[in-house]
Amino acid sequence: LRIKIDEMVLTLPDPTAWASLENDDLERIEFIKAFKDTAVQWRTVEQYYEYTWNEETFGMDEHTWLLYVGAYNNLLNEEQIIYEESISTPLPGKTKLSRNQRIDAAHILSLIDSKVDSSGAMQFADKETLRLIYEDIQELSNRGEHIQAMLLKDFVEQELVPGKITSNITFDDAFEAWKKEQEQVVIQAFAKEWGIVDQDDILAKSVSAYSEMQPDVIPYFEDVIGSVEYEIAENKAAGNQLEHKMKLREKMPEWIAETRQRYN
Repeated sequence: LRIKIDEMVLTLPDPTAWASLENDDLERIEFIKAFKDTAVQWRTVEQYYEYTWNEETFGMDEHTWLLYVGAYNNLLNEEQIIYEESISTPLPGKTKLSRNQRIDAAHILSLIDSKVDSSGAMQFADKETLRLIYEDIQELSNRGEHIQAMLLKDFVEQELVPGKITSNITFDDAFEAWKKEQEQVVIQAFAKEWGIVDQDDILAKSVSAYSEMQPDVIPYFEDVIGSVEYEIAENKAAGNQLEHKMKLREKMPEWIAETRQRYN
């Protein structure tokens, strides 16, 4: 395991700098392969009943390992490989984080709920609370949830900082409502770009019904294609109605998967 870890570190010395590999296919593939080899070996080591994380023996502290897990997951997300079986998930009962509790969106929303001042009509966060929130958002990104982290950051900056969240709502509910609004904006923009006449909200229904478990199935696909009017589309690069619909058929699966991944 120590050998594998050392080899992996050579491909990405700083796991929080994973974005530097996004546009370099060779280096990204090299890191992903090195990480997979390391993770498989780690899972073998983890099978032992006396297993505990040993920084001296492994050559890395557990928190840094979790950052490498995050780098791997973020780079897979960038490639939209979201159905691959995880090889970096700890076995049940084996999760022992080296310096803090689990960091996820629910944890950050709970932190916000517990720290903000809700004595007035609108909820307010002081500088120290915002510092803690942004720190955890960055940690969430480093742990492999970059898309979710950036969404949370936008929510904080657009809703909490300007004082738009009333004191009679939880941050969890406020975040979910805000995400729905953002998703609708994206859906409407896509409809305008492609000239989708969405009188019955067919595009929104398609997004809502889409399942990541069946990525090749696009709900209401033919209905969406059939509602297209090339003349009103903002994107007229295809040149005619037939070519336009063909391009939309190619674009739709990628777009709907990205939209669901971001807002679901």
